[in-house]
Amino acid sequence: MHVFIGGAHNGKRAYVKELLKAQGRTDIQWVEGRLPLPGTEPVVIAGIEQWLAQCGLSEEQAIRRMMEAVHNRDAVVVLTDIGRGIVPMEADQRELRDICGRLYQRLMSEADEVTRIWYGIAQTLKRGEQDENLYENGR
Repeated sequence: MHVFIGGAHNGKRAYVKELLKAQGRTDIQWVEGRLPLPGTEPVVIAGIEQWLAQCGLSEEQAIRRMMEAVHNRDAVVVLTDIGRGIVPMEADQRELRDICGRLYQRLMSEADEVTRIWYGIAQTLKRGEQDENLYENGR
């Protein structure tokens, strides 16, 4: 799984679309604001924070569903970082930020790659086993 994260309107979706186009990836389904059905087909999942706000599931159920959606498939996940900036006054909006943060942590811990997009510029935060091996060897 490859996770892309960045602030709202920072060019995440455009970056992912261009990357997939450059890779010749025409086989990948784009899902926005909802989860795909479990399966093995390649998928891009975006707008998870929208899905979380509307799904009506407990945090545990939502995380389980998300992890099932990406299990055993070529998945690209596009996340909007909603944990920065002004903290909302509404309790439900603060709770959404907290749940997103914990779900994002889970996704990133299981991702092979994590890339932050900041105004269209990509920064690699995690790159598979080779980074883990460098870390373990103290480099």
